[in-house]
Amino acid sequence: MKTILGTIILLALSQLSTCQTYETTVSRRERNLDHWNAETLAAYLGLDPDTAKPLEEDNYVGIDAGIMFYAQWCTNCHQFARVWDTIGQLLHAGTTESNLIMVLFNCELDQQHTRLCDAAGVTHYPTLMYVGAGPYYDTDPITSAVIGSKAAGPYGASKLPRTVKFQGNLNVGDSVLDWVKAMRALSTWYKWNHVEGGWLKGIRSIFKNPFGKKSEKSQGENALPIGIPPGYSGNKASGSSAGSTISNYALEKNLKSAEGKLDEVKKELDESKMASTHAGYLIDSFLFPVTSNVTDIEGNSLNVPIDIFAKLTEIDAWDIPLEGVGGSQDRLVLKSCFVDLTLDYCTRFSTKATNDYLDGLANLSNDEYPSYAEMETELRAMIDKAEPYCTKISTCLENGFLKREGCRPVTCPLQSETAC
Repeated sequence: MKTILGTIILLALSQLSTCQTYETTVSRRERNLDHWNAETLAAYLGLDPDTAKPLEEDNYVGIDAGIMFYAQWCTNCHQFARVWDTIGQLLHAGTTESNLIMVLFNCELDQQHTRLCDAAGVTHYPTLMYVGAGPYYDTDPITSAVIGSKAAGPYGASKLPRTVKFQGNLNVGDSVLDWVKAMRALSTWYKWNHVEGGWLKGIRSIFKNPFGKKSEKSQGENALPIGIPPGYSGNKASGSSAGSTISNYALEKNLKSAEGKLDEVKKELDESKMASTHAGYLIDSFLFPVTSNVTDIEGNSLNVPIDIFAKLTEIDAWDIPLEGVGGSQDRLVLKSCFVDLTLDYCTRFSTKATNDYLDGLANLSNDEYPSYAEMETELRAMIDKAEPYCTKISTCLENGFLKREGCRPVTCPLQSETAC
């Protein structure tokens, strides 16, 4: 009974608070920053989302990205995220005007995220990386041969093509802003020189908008796509079969999630069917009660409803295990029915008593409001006085309805005649 009562109190109190969670497997945009999933990062970096190996053909998705790799426990990451968001605002990140997306990526969300961060060469939190259209040269061959990967700076050289890491002081926000601007300019220069129609496209844009007037498109029309850009098609890594950029890992996880939800729906359906059957039996018991013929003290013959507690004692069904091992089926059904109905009544009675008790506390001040322990003690006392058997039914069920604990009353011990 203590477990049931505690659960009822917590459920009643929990109705006063709500919470909101995010779906972490889907990329989303908040303010000026995009929160990427593994598939989106893999598409921009040219990696296989399953194995984190480079794709056979590294395709530029058409949009630049500044990525901040972080871990949830990293205090410095949370502090710098505000600077990163401000830089995104200054550069109009997430719009076609900038052709730049500013990103947050959690390297320790799951194993897939960790593999991709390792493939990107992330060794510190936070690590800033720019992904552009062409190659970046963060060191020279001679220095790299002498010093190694640290020749590029404290964060190490970038392992992947079209990427470069920020090697400066993160405490100086202006230097980070200037670095992003410079990397974007290099990416734009590469597109103008190497992408088909690059120079012509740039000249056309100048003649089309000679004074640099901003477009009057709405925010939705001016926004860059969230997640993998439409029309992007990446090739699988060498040694793996061709397929879409959607990760098999993500598909498997989504499939398991769908299977879990399906199992929950089936369970709820079974419970609904059982509840419907249960309700039907209850209605039948009220409309057409099972009776037995008895003779009163004056010798009159009466038909009275059968007392299930007396019946359990009469047919010796108290010791029948509810798991269905041993004993006759009739005695098992009777005992199961008794347990279900009694627990149902006691739960409803306790819930009503709890709600009535909490309603009585509504006008109390914070100083007068009882603690959780005091509330449970008072409620147990109230219920024990009103329905004593309801305070022991759970313990009786756990202990197999032992005789010495008063679990086997000869007649109905419930105070409500309707419940009996």
